Amino acid sequence: MLSDHLIALPTLLWIGEHPFWTLLTLLLLVTHVWRSPGRRRELVSELSFVMLSIGTILLIQFEGGWFRLPLPHHWLVEISSLLAGLVLVKVWGILLFQFLLPLCQIRIPRIIADIVITVGYIGWCLFRLYASGMALGEIVTTSAIITAVIAFSMQDTLGNLLAGVSIQLDNSIAIGDWLQVDTTQGRVVEINWRATTIETRNWETVVIPNSHLLKQRFTVLGRRQSAPLQWRRWVWFDITLDTLPTQIISLVEHSLRETRIRHVSASPRPDCLLMNVENGVARYAVRYWLTDLAVDDPTDSAVRTLIDAALRRNDRRLTPPIFNIFMTTDQDHKEQRHKRHTAERTATLRRLPLFDMLQEEELLQLADQVKFAPFVNGDRMLTQGEISGWLFVLVKGDAEMLVEVEGRELRLGTLSAGDFFGELSLLTGEPSPFTVRALGTVETYRINQAMFQELVMQRESLVEPLYRVLSARQQEQQALLAREAESLRQVAPPRDLLDKLKALFGGR
Repeated sequence: MLSDHLIALPTLLWIGEHPFWTLLTLLLLVTHVWRSPGRRRELVSELSFVMLSIGTILLIQFEGGWFRLPLPHHWLVEISSLLAGLVLVKVWGILLFQFLLPLCQIRIPRIIADIVITVGYIGWCLFRLYASGMALGEIVTTSAIITAVIAFSMQDTLGNLLAGVSIQLDNSIAIGDWLQVDTTQGRVVEINWRATTIETRNWETVVIPNSHLLKQRFTVLGRRQSAPLQWRRWVWFDITLDTLPTQIISLVEHSLRETRIRHVSASPRPDCLLMNVENGVARYAVRYWLTDLAVDDPTDSAVRTLIDAALRRNDRRLTPPIFNIFMTTDQDHKEQRHKRHTAERTATLRRLPLFDMLQEEELLQLADQVKFAPFVNGDRMLTQGEISGWLFVLVKGDAEMLVEVEGRELRLGTLSAGDFFGELSLLTGEPSPFTVRALGTVETYRINQAMFQELVMQRESLVEPLYRVLSARQQEQQALLAREAESLRQVAPPRDLLDKLKALFGGR
């Protein structure tokens, strides 16, 4: 019968004699494919040789059927045995280097795995030649001739192989390194016997032959011996010379070091430098160290946003390109824009409980003088212990109130659009009992003490309503302090606050 004939064939005989190893191999292979969904396409490609070899073995062993090769029977047996051994070398090479060793937290470079599997192929072929009856001398002579032919016909392939081995041995490039070759930047994801593969930030995969990589200069980004991964970035900006460069450098560096920006290293600290002065414009550069090289542009954007916000809070603006162009000023356009901004600010101030007692004319007067002050995520808008000369009114975004107790930051609450802070320092001259830090992008209006005092002095009756609003805020703070930090110094009692307000504004 056909089934009896098949069972007697060499490959199937080996499977019948070793069922445990056969089942173990199949089980491990299925488990590896199931555990690696992202690599299934690669595994299918690697196993294509295995499937082709198994198909050839089965066709060879159907002797007497529709498939017959014009070769002696013992040659067919040797071909079948050779292919079966190559299949085992390939399958167990995949399982060993891609499944079993990684399970034991052992990572072997891909090129080493490829070389070991290739040596396994060669060793099995030489063994089958010896088993078929070829003398050892003939095997050596034959292998030398084959080696010479292969070396002559595959010069480029061998050059890539040797270059890949050299790269691995001298540790000049490792998996995960960020590499720049010519104008291409990307992260190394694979080094095999033929090429080095890098993935760029643009979602591209670039394959560079190892010999080409070894012959030219390349740069490993962000790597230094005995140092963490970080890469220095430069962010440029221009400002006119109306302000002293030392003041610009000071306020930008202060903002950079006070704000926690993701992926910006704390050491070395970011700094700001005056790089050039030309045509009345000073060119500055902020240097910072990036800790995640995959997010270079987003981090640059965050740093630029912080610089712009810090400058705007200090009535400065980034300078656009300067051209010698004669033009007339559109005064009507400026007036319309000013009216629109004043109307927007008036509508915002009208919604605040602090100003609900003001008349329309008073709101317009106040809205016309407030200053726009933006903040970015992590900015310290007010620091505990600071005596602020500003009342901040949140227009957009959220901020958190923090109290520092014995080196620990305790969260008191969250401020949102419509809330305000800095009123105690503005009205009583006392230092702020808490820190306010921006949560995301925050827009505020700033009201200085002189501006606010002038408005309140015109209406003495505002003192009592102002006292009620501030007293409610103070009670909320006291409740939060009692829950979060009992050891924190309590603010003054409400009656003392009322007395201070009356004394400040001349009330009786």
